[in-house]
Amino acid sequence: MGISNDDIVRIANTIDGKKEEIRNFALNCIKQSSENPPGDESKIADLLIRKAKEWKLEDSEIWMKKENRPNLFFNINGKEKGKTLILNGHMDTKPIGDTAEWKIIDPHKPQIINGKLYGRGSTDMKGALVGMLAAANAIVENGLDFNGKLVLSFTADEEAGSTYGVKYIIERGFDADAIIVGEPSGVEKDFDTIGLACRGALLGKIVVHGTQMHSSLSDKGGCINASVKMAEVMVEFSKNLKNNLNYKDHYLYPNGPTINPGVTIDGGVFYGVVPGVASFGFDLRTIPGMEFKQIVDDINKFLNKLMAKDKDLKAELVLEGLNIPSWAPTAEIDQNHPVVKSCIKAAEAILNFKPEKAGVPFVADSCYIVDKLKIPTISSFGPGYIKLAHGPDEYVDIKAIIDSAKIYAIAALSFLN
Repeated sequence: MGISNDDIVRIANTIDGKKEEIRNFALNCIKQSSENPPGDESKIADLLIRKAKEWKLEDSEIWMKKENRPNLFFNINGKEKGKTLILNGHMDTKPIGDTAEWKIIDPHKPQIINGKLYGRGSTDMKGALVGMLAAANAIVENGLDFNGKLVLSFTADEEAGSTYGVKYIIERGFDADAIIVGEPSGVEKDFDTIGLACRGALLGKIVVHGTQMHSSLSDKGGCINASVKMAEVMVEFSKNLKNNLNYKDHYLYPNGPTINPGVTIDGGVFYGVVPGVASFGFDLRTIPGMEFKQIVDDINKFLNKLMAKDKDLKAELVLEGLNIPSWAPTAEIDQNHPVVKSCIKAAEAILNFKPEKAGVPFVADSCYIVDKLKIPTISSFGPGYIKLAHGPDEYVDIKAIIDSAKIYAIAALSFLN
């Protein structure tokens, strides 16, 4: 593995000896709100910086494109030159949402109940940040030798398009031999999968044009209700668009892409007026191999077929002005890459089972890294359950955070050595 059994024991003992400290630190991290929107990671960043100094991680950097949107880097250098490994996670979270939907805790008052840390961002993904920091501390505190460089990269703005986070640091420039993104990878139990790929996304809007006129005259002819036509197109999207997309089967995504029309709906003026314009937003999640131009061509051809069948239908694809990036590419790492093997062996050493190789259903920062920098990146390998992300009563098991610290430390030393 590139790491001795004695070193594995030393790492595990060091982290187990800090269980209460890690537990309390994790709870404190969840208490620092970093909901996005509106977007402000300054409080959680300050807390991470203070703990890093306390844990003897002195070499740090802050990159900021905008005030209160910091990106943190903690650098641990090995004894000799070698490879660089980055452990990456984002500091922002989705908004809490409707507080009435939170049944177990008040979402503004995170708690630990029966070994579970409840609160927004616990699974997605502050638990992983704590685990990564504790892993680095265990390596430094034990004086464990390795070659190359280990970097912790804690970024902003992942939940709203990464403009102030990964996209910004890509613009500034960085490099590595491999990256592990600590997004939650648990499906049925913690760490039961390792995400070797992530979906991309095409987010767009279909605008349908009709005839705006007095509704009392709609029976006189020449009236096209844009909202009705829009509804018909939305149903066609749901039923038939997938069969009109060009893509190849992928072993990690046996069900292919997903298509959700109607994520937004807009149309009409007021009572007494036949709608002249109506639209619906759609969310198309791609799989590796699908490209922007081909998808756009496929959608336009699909709309043209619908309009050829219905001479009253006038519909167009719009990708601008959505207040969110319309395109995210996919990412994938070779299943035999050394960093993948290191992670699987590390998990097996701590958990006594091998994570299953899987495709991540969501978009992660890995997609921008792989697209622009071509750095081999694991899209998801972290504590917590994917299904709990963004929802009410989000939680992560404290044990999973402790285990993640051990796994990250062992995987890092295994890969770097």
